[in-house]
Amino acid sequence: MNLEQALQRAEKLASGLYSPDELHEFLFFMDSADPMQVNQVVEAYQEAIDNQPAHQLQVDPDFMSRLKALRPADSGDHRARIIPVRWIRWLAAAVLILLIAGAYLLNLSKKHTGEPPLADQPFINSTGPKNDLPPGGNKAVLTLSGGRQIILDSAEQGDLTIQGNARVSQTGNGKLVYKSVGNASGAVTTYNTLTTPRGGQYQLKLPDGTQVWLNAASSITYPTAFAGRERKVRITGEAYFEVAKNADWPFFVEENDLVIKVLGTRFDVNGYDNEPIRKTLLVEGSVNIVYQKTESHLEPGMQAQVQRAPGGDQRKPVLTIIPGNIEQTLAWKNGFFAFANADLPTVMRQLARWYDVDVNYEGVIPKDAFEFNGKIGRTLTLEQVLKLLTQTHVHYTIRGKQLTIRP
Repeated sequence: MNLEQALQRAEKLASGLYSPDELHEFLFFMDSADPMQVNQVVEAYQEAIDNQPAHQLQVDPDFMSRLKALRPADSGDHRARIIPVRWIRWLAAAVLILLIAGAYLLNLSKKHTGEPPLADQPFINSTGPKNDLPPGGNKAVLTLSGGRQIILDSAEQGDLTIQGNARVSQTGNGKLVYKSVGNASGAVTTYNTLTTPRGGQYQLKLPDGTQVWLNAASSITYPTAFAGRERKVRITGEAYFEVAKNADWPFFVEENDLVIKVLGTRFDVNGYDNEPIRKTLLVEGSVNIVYQKTESHLEPGMQAQVQRAPGGDQRKPVLTIIPGNIEQTLAWKNGFFAFANADLPTVMRQLARWYDVDVNYEGVIPKDAFEFNGKIGRTLTLEQVLKLLTQTHVHYTIRGKQLTIRP
């Protein structure tokens, strides 16, 4: 790709009408372009953005202003530059990754450091052999009532099997569908389990019409046909539910020793074992939470949470209800990571699940030294995400499935 082609490609990328190969080719050019070429391409992209209707844009003006501030001065006196050219090149490519690929970093703040604003700091490159991991995708394993397993990401679309009185089929967009083919009242109840690995996600439509989105490293166990006076499922990890409404047919979700009672509503349940807080956020409708034989009511926008007891503490944690953050909680379902005052371990736990990577720490990294606030697309590779996050003095190395973080 030459400069003229890059200028044309920048306009195309700004319109959103591009292929993954076109994006890859463009970013490869930006990584090797000289400062003057970078300047021209960024201006072309900015002009194309400016010519689009405002309601179609997801641009962080502060981040774009930082980019402009880092470009070479018109005077040609490069000695005045604080940031080396190689970082200007990368930042230009990173901005375009953020804005084009639907991933943008809203803010990254530091605590207790007293250092200059981020615009005056370099990006920290990874060290060691060049390595990267792709983002997760639609991957899951279906365990049937007899124990047989179907790897869904390698299975054909269409009908897969018959389980009890339900036909099980798979669509082409990572979704498993159960459809009743007989009367469930007289049938023997059979159970299936849908499990996503690290780096996986999947959708499920239950025979009553309830929709379930399963996050990475999660599972849901459910009857192949709902019979009797109630509908009941059990989950681990994280799942988002849109329960089919039926006032005479209550729906129960069991997460460990917590039970969620609903009639028809939308909510998210997060019960990962390695998270310090188990959470249930109500998006719409009404639910009751049963915990330690006590029933609590949730209104939309509220979150019920149970703080896990520290190691060795035998006291039973209590359930509290606080205002929730719907956008942040549902970010994973909508294709993003969203962080609000998140510390480094919190961020790394999410990356570990989505990129199927083990995170190791070397040296002393104060837990409260950094806060991450922002939104990043889950379609980026691990290397791209880490470059966005490591604008601080945190270094990383990727070797195979091992991610090492150090100060």
